[in-house]
Amino acid sequence: MTVSLSAIAQQLGAELKGSDAQVSAMATLAEACGGDLSLCLDRRHLSALRQTRAAAVLIPAARASWAEEAPGSVLLVKEPRLAMAQTLAILYPPALIKPGVCPGALVDASAEVHAQARIEPGACVGPGTIVGAGTLVESGVVLGPEVVVGAACRLGANCVVRKGCRLGDRVHLASGVVIGARGFGVAVGPDGPLSIPQVGTVVIEDDVEIGANSTVDRATLGVTRIGRGSKIDNLVQVGHNVQIGKHVLIAAQVGLAGSVEIGDAVVMGGQAGVADHVKVGARAQIGGKAGVTSAVAAGERVAGFPAIPVRQWLRQQWRLRKPAKHKTASNQGEKK
Repeated sequence: MTVSLSAIAQQLGAELKGSDAQVSAMATLAEACGGDLSLCLDRRHLSALRQTRAAAVLIPAARASWAEEAPGSVLLVKEPRLAMAQTLAILYPPALIKPGVCPGALVDASAEVHAQARIEPGACVGPGTIVGAGTLVESGVVLGPEVVVGAACRLGANCVVRKGCRLGDRVHLASGVVIGARGFGVAVGPDGPLSIPQVGTVVIEDDVEIGANSTVDRATLGVTRIGRGSKIDNLVQVGHNVQIGKHVLIAAQVGLAGSVEIGDAVVMGGQAGVADHVKVGARAQIGGKAGVTSAVAAGERVAGFPAIPVRQWLRQQWRLRKPAKHKTASNQGEKK
């Protein structure tokens, strides 16, 4: 898609310095050529900025002096990463789907597939399931009985959404995601472990994105819920009865045990884990690899295992890495 710099500047609320031009792609400073838009967010990239062949470069407004180093035009933006995301969305809009049920798709006669939805070959839509307008169901997807999928969703190849689960509008599931698998509930009896039937469901609210091969288990009773606008990375495990708030960000390989509560706008680093029934307050930040075993207050930042406030954890790490001071005989006052 080809767009003028002035049009991009208008949509971003950016200041255009230099001549207007048409751009059709975004590339790194080193790889960009004429017709490309690039970005420079760090002082370490100034040498690449001077040599870039990009038609224009996004630069933080707080670093407006860098514009003098750019050989081409510059767009000064207030929030660089947000501007990058918005620009990529302008230059690379989602491909339009060709609606219809493709040959080779298996759609139960009692299912309701909107005329503007697309079901690709090899997908399976179960009895009583509803698929909304503009939704793409890629090859190998299995939608179990009585599933509800909203409008404008994207279900990647080989996703599984099991019986009775509900997806809101504009939900994106990457390849291999499993929604509604049996939660891990076990009772120990005289004859060994006994699996507890998991008869609840999963609700995924509007505008949620879930990365490849992540899993969201159904509730034992009631609902496992992921709140509106939350973004979940690849290889994340969400246990049964977990409640995730709105606009939560969860990086790869995080594990949430059963009945965890995650408040709105929480950020979780990669490979962090939260023990069962623990509550994490709104806007809290969990460091990568942290092990959260007790409640985290709203707005608190924690790290380490067991997770403790970040400042305390940093002091501990400093003490552990501080070279040992060996006392000499003289400063010990030892007598010969």
